[in-house]
Amino acid sequence: MTKRILSAFLATVVVLSIAVAFPRNGDEAAAIVGDSIVTGAGAGVFPAGANFSGVQLAGGTFALGVQISSTGSANGDLEAQFTGTSLIGLSQWITITGWITSGTSNPDGSVTLNGTCTLDMGDGTAQTGGLPLVANAGPAGLTLTIGSTTLPTLPKSDGWVINE
Repeated sequence: MTKRILSAFLATVVVLSIAVAFPRNGDEAAAIVGDSIVTGAGAGVFPAGANFSGVQLAGGTFALGVQISSTGSANGDLEAQFTGTSLIGLSQWITITGWITSGTSNPDGSVTLNGTCTLDMGDGTAQTGGLPLVANAGPAGLTLTIGSTTLPTLPKSDGWVINE
């Protein structure tokens, strides 16, 4: 339970820190012309049969805050937590923490973000860091690719992704 509360708190802190670091008022809007700011937080339920590394996924949450420059470079963070059931029937929380270094805005309102991440499978094994990350976030939800593995899309049933 403590891990859940701490993770929710950390995700909120990430989004709020991006909002504080990049305030949107009239004086600063001229300084970031051509750049876009992407913020989002959401939750969803996976469809039946969704799994990742033997964990039957039930649902998840995510938060992101990224500034994408007109050159495609980016600076920001993404965190996602997926809940599920392990092969032996135990509850398991998978945590992905990503650092975004490049990104693009897509015509459908979604964004594609690239960077590196750590993966904590929540099963007591050590987390794995330095993994390549590709995230596609938009009105429909969040899809993550870690290394060469694409996780099932987390459909967004609550929350928002705003690309300004």
